[in-house]
Amino acid sequence: MTLIKSKKRVVDHGEVYTPDWLVDAMLDLVKDETERLDSRFLEPACGNGNFLTKILKRKLAAVELKYGKSDFDRKHFALLSVMCIYGIELLKDNIAECKANLLEVFESYLNIEMQDDLYRSASYILSKNIVHGDALTM
Repeated sequence: MTLIKSKKRVVDHGEVYTPDWLVDAMLDLVKDETERLDSRFLEPACGNGNFLTKILKRKLAAVELKYGKSDFDRKHFALLSVMCIYGIELLKDNIAECKANLLEVFESYLNIEMQDDLYRSASYILSKNIVHGDALTM
């Protein structure tokens, strides 16, 4: 993974990406919270969702451990996990990429398709939870 999309974006917006190994190390510092299904996370400069997708993956791993035997519970708590993730991003193309990355993780975990009600629910939730804005000035 490259840490920048372009030099211009770095200069204009200070956009750089955190490497995966550092994201994992930072999330390990709050491991219990990343595995608590109702724990909320806000990424004030979410970019393409580098942190948020890893958080969702950790939450879904916890869902599988606790509720993997019940299809209803898996779906219910997977959706709850999505509901507890929030992001603010300055650049609109990053917002779209972040939402798509989160939906891909959710879709893959539940093995569902875009036409599925759960997919549409998660998509709607992310349309409200991942927003365009400047977290410094709001």
